[in-house]
Amino acid sequence: MSMISIITDFGFRGQHYIAEMKGVALRINPDLKFIDISHSITPFSVVEASYILSTVYNSLPKNSLVVCVVDPGVGSNRDLVAIQIIDDIILIGPDNGIFSYFANNKLIKLILKITEIEFFNPNYIDSLENTKNIEELISISHTFHGRDIMMPVAAHLSNGLDIFSIGEPKQELDVIFPTNSIISNNNTSISGFIQYIDDFGNIITNLSIIEFKKLIINRASKQFHLIINENDHYSVSFSSIFQGNDNNEILLVEGSSGFIEICQNQRRADIKVNAKLKDSFQITLW
Repeated sequence: MSMISIITDFGFRGQHYIAEMKGVALRINPDLKFIDISHSITPFSVVEASYILSTVYNSLPKNSLVVCVVDPGVGSNRDLVAIQIIDDIILIGPDNGIFSYFANNKLIKLILKITEIEFFNPNYIDSLENTKNIEELISISHTFHGRDIMMPVAAHLSNGLDIFSIGEPKQELDVIFPTNSIISNNNTSISGFIQYIDDFGNIITNLSIIEFKKLIINRASKQFHLIINENDHYSVSFSSIFQGNDNNEILLVEGSSGFIEICQNQRRADIKVNAKLKDSFQITLW
C-alpha cells in the first residue's frame, strides 16, 4: 500500500515537521501518497487523538498505514509499536494510550514493539552503521521519533517489508485507558467523558449512539438530565438533527462519528455548559 495517513498535534506552526516526515518517507518510497487526517489535535492530548483514530480508521482503504505522532512522552522509555487491526490496517505510534479504543473493543490482531534500527531514518543509519544498540540511535533524536523512527518504518512497510521484520511481538499494550461509557446497574444513568470538542462548540462524548438508543427505546419522553463534572446540572433534549430546535436549548444529538454529542443549534454548547476536553458527564435517563 503506497499510502500513509498521518495524525499529529503539530498545529499550523508545525507544518515543517510534517514536511520533514513526508520527505524522509519519500526517500524510502518515492511512490508514496499521504492522507493528512489531522494536525490540529490539542497538544499532548492522547484522548483526543484516540477519538480521531476511532472515527477515521474504518473509512481508510484496506491495508492502510497510519502514523500517529501525539507523543508527550517522546524520548522516554515508552515503547513505539505497530499494531495490526481489522482490514489489516497498521497503526504506528507510541504505546501511551493512543490505541486504547482498539484494545478495548478487541480490534487488535497483532502488536509489535519497533526495535530494528535498519528501518529507521537513513540519515542516522548512515552515521551509525556500526551501531546495533537501539538506545544509542534513539539518543540521536530525543524529540522527533515521528521523523526518525515511525515514518521511516511505515515507509519501509509500504514498500512491502514484512511486518515481523521491524521488531518483536508484544502480548498487550502497556497503556490502555477506558474509552467506553458506563451504564448504571439499574440502567437509569450513563456516565463517561468528553473526548472531543469541534470548532462549532459541539461536545463529542464517548457515549455510543447505539447504546444510548437501546436504553431509551421504550421511553416516551425525550427529555433528560445532564450533569457536567458532577457540578453543573442541565435539562437536555434528544434530537436527530439541529434544525428546528430552539437556539437556547441544549441537545443530545446523534453525531456523525457514532457518538452522542452535546450541542446547541447554531451556538457553542461548550461555552453554554462550561465543558472542556476530558471533563466527566452523566445523563440521567429516568
